[in-house]
Amino acid sequence: MKTYKMIGFALAALAGAMQTAPAQQPGALKLTAVVQAPSQKLGTVELVGAQGDNYLYKEKGTDNVLGQPVAACKVFYIMTPADLADALTDYRSNELADARKKLAACRTKYMAFANLPGNPATTAALAELNCAVRQMDWGAIDALASGFPGATKLTGADKLRYQAAKVMAGVKDDKASLAALKTAAEDLIKGKARAMDSESYAWLRYALGCVYAAQVPAAELQGEISAENRAAASKAVDNFCQCVVSVHGNIWPMQEDALIRSLHILAAMPGVPDQIAKNGKVLSASAWNGTSADFRDAVAMAHMMKNVYDMAGKDPLIDKLADSYYNTAKDRAAADAEQAEEKPAEEKPAEPAK
Repeated sequence: MKTYKMIGFALAALAGAMQTAPAQQPGALKLTAVVQAPSQKLGTVELVGAQGDNYLYKEKGTDNVLGQPVAACKVFYIMTPADLADALTDYRSNELADARKKLAACRTKYMAFANLPGNPATTAALAELNCAVRQMDWGAIDALASGFPGATKLTGADKLRYQAAKVMAGVKDDKASLAALKTAAEDLIKGKARAMDSESYAWLRYALGCVYAAQVPAAELQGEISAENRAAASKAVDNFCQCVVSVHGNIWPMQEDALIRSLHILAAMPGVPDQIAKNGKVLSASAWNGTSADFRDAVAMAHMMKNVYDMAGKDPLIDKLADSYYNTAKDRAAADAEQAEEKPAEEKPAEPAK
């Protein structure tokens, strides 16, 4: 274990390990870590920075700063500072705009610790990147990823989420970008799908949904999809729906967009626009079963969006189709009774004379 005096540390270590935060004086910013080093019992230490793969901490009761390799520790855990905890609460509560501001501040503030595992700068940066993807702020992703603290230290699902976020920067309107996006998303899914977390997987599925949707001409999406483009449209819906189910019902802007895109694609499938024009209420059993699968899927999706995800008013097509859903016992009974009343009564055969 190597010991530095504060003045010596300021002159020697600050120029190297702490050059990312030049305004930060050694020891002015502190974090608490739970540590068990080879020659120490489990306890807490006061972190003041990092030097290479060593954590730097203040010796209790002195101004001495000690350096210890993280790899030599049996336990090394940095406790979450209060400002980061506050930012993460906003993030988990889906207050994404507020969370991004607070997370950006934490990322900058704790940059001197960025080389340590589990440090608050990297934690804040990862959550900040997640916010940008959830908000579909594609333009911000490249900048956040390129200045990401501790990117080379990421492992496991965090590393894959970082890689998936970088792929999402390619979600653009031009065909060249979408072609590259398809390859990058498919390669990551093919090689790492089982190891990544469900939200990262959802991002990549949304990206592929955009790729396939772009293969359908805009005029067809606004009218009726041709038979030759039906396969691409179906793949778009499949990927968009996987984006939604992969996050277990959490509806962020990306998932809302995926649902709305899927609904419009289903409503434009061959033959469906005519069926929509003819129906505007709950259908009877025979009428429901007489419609196409694409129509029934569109109506069921609209019903779910309105009644499960509380998306009424988000798009006119939701409200137009949702009430045609043949689902509840009450609605079925009413629709079937109405259909029965509309049928002419069958004449009974005359009884034979006795």
